[in-house]
Amino acid sequence: MLRKFFVHISLFFLGLIAVKAQESLNTLIFRGNRSFDKQKYGEATSTFSEAVKKNEKDFGAHYNLGNSLYKIKKYDEAIAEYQKAQKNTNNKDEKAASYYNEGNAHLQNGDGEKAVNAYKNALKHDPDNEAILKNLQIAKKKQKQKDNKKNQQNQQQNQQNNQNKNQDNNQNQQGDQNQENKNNNTKNQPNGNIGDQNKGKGNQGAEKQNQKNEPQDPNDPNKIPKDLQKLILQRSANQERETAKKLLNKNGYYSPESNTKDW
Repeated sequence: MLRKFFVHISLFFLGLIAVKAQESLNTLIFRGNRSFDKQKYGEATSTFSEAVKKNEKDFGAHYNLGNSLYKIKKYDEAIAEYQKAQKNTNNKDEKAASYYNEGNAHLQNGDGEKAVNAYKNALKHDPDNEAILKNLQIAKKKQKQKDNKKNQQNQQQNQQNNQNKNQDNNQNQQGDQNQENKNNNTKNQPNGNIGDQNKGKGNQGAEKQNQKNEPQDPNDPNKIPKDLQKLILQRSANQERETAKKLLNKNGYYSPESNTKDW
C-alpha cells in the first residue's frame, strides 16, 4: 500500500514538471509575441530562440523565430527556421503560412526562382489564397526581369569579347605584316647594291675585253705600218747592242780601288 502511494506521488510530480515545462514554452512564445507586436524584433528573436531550445520540434517556436529574424533582415536564417517549421506540422494552414513567408524571404534576397517554388508549395496547401497568388506573380515578373538583364549582360560581354578578339587578331596581323615588310626590305637592299656593283664591274670588264678583242682598222691614221714597225724594231735592237759594247769597253778600262790605307 505504501509502495503504491509513492508511485502515485512520483507520477504526480512528473506531471507537474511536464506541465511546468509546457507552460514555460508557452510563456516564452507569449512573451516573444508581445515583444514582436511592440516591434522589439531583437528582443523577440532572443525569446523565440529560448523557446526553440525548450522544444526543437515545436512549429510555433520555429515559425515565430523565423518571423522575428525576417523583421531584422536576417533572411537566410529566417528561411532556415521556416523550413524547420514546415517539417514539424501536418496542418495545411501552418504549412501554407510557412511556405508563404519562406517565399517572401527568398524574394527579399533577390532569388525569384526559389520564391516562385516556395509560393507554389504554399498554393498546394491553400490554393485560393489571393496573397500567395499575387506574390507568385510578382516573383515571376522579378525573375523574368532578372533573366532578361542577365541575358543582356551576357550578350554585351560576348560582344566585348568578340571585339577584343578581333582587335587582337588585327594587331597580330599588322605586326606580322610589318615584320614581313621589314624582313623583305632588309633582304632586298644589300642584294640590290651588290647586283649594281657587280653589274658595273661586269660592264667595265666587258668594255676592256671588247677593247682588247676589237680588231684594228688598217685605215686608222694613228696605226704604224708593219714594215715601218719592223724597221724601227731592228734599229732599236742595233742601238741596244752598240750601247752594250760601249759599256763593256768602258768596264774593261775601269781601275779598281786601292787597298792602300791613307793613315
